[in-house]
Amino acid sequence: MMDIVPFRFQGITLQEACWMDGKPFFTRRAVGEWLEYSQPDSAIKHIVTRNPHIEDDRWSTLVKLTSVEGDRDVLRELRVYDPIGFQLIVFESRQPRAIKYKIAVANLAWAFMNGSIKPSEWSSKGDLISSSRQIHSLKPCIKRGELVRDLAQREGISKQTAYRMIGRVTGKRMRQSIRCDRGKTRYPKEQAQVFHYIKRHPKAGGTEIRNALGLTVSATLINAWLRNKHKINP
Repeated sequence: MMDIVPFRFQGITLQEACWMDGKPFFTRRAVGEWLEYSQPDSAIKHIVTRNPHIEDDRWSTLVKLTSVEGDRDVLRELRVYDPIGFQLIVFESRQPRAIKYKIAVANLAWAFMNGSIKPSEWSSKGDLISSSRQIHSLKPCIKRGELVRDLAQREGISKQTAYRMIGRVTGKRMRQSIRCDRGKTRYPKEQAQVFHYIKRHPKAGGTEIRNALGLTVSATLINAWLRNKHKINP
């Protein structure tokens, strides 16, 4: 039994997906919606009926998926398709989005064949390398943490794994501690409370301040504010 979750990667968004062995699988309805059919499920069913090879066990399988309908969880057995199955369906479609996709794949294949794209530059993770380098170039701050979280969601991994992966790509260890640039924070009210409290209790730490004020922000973030207080309030 698996949960249905959204899938996003390089501009492709499918609302119904599940993960098995580190690989995404998509429902017929999700593929049909992405192709912008008015009746997505029946349209993909028609394509698969005309092309039974798409339901080969190598790129499709039956799974029990849990989805929320109204106020209850519903368990259904559905056939889902991996990235190859997804492409096979798209190749048999005549929708405008499918045509653009086919042209993009053809151009990619031609660029690879004529040497415009070298194997050493190609990554199965798409823009993972460029994203990792961009994230690593930022100073440690809340924004960088958000980018790491987005990368983790896109790649289907944990945030901790994303930090380690960025370190491997860039060859430099990523610091996970949260720091803050001058005056930029999601929590200006809480930050002001912390600075007011520290004036009266100069030796207080993040955990003490958090408990004393009943704040929801983490003690790690509070300590980051204290370390950078001279930058935030010069």
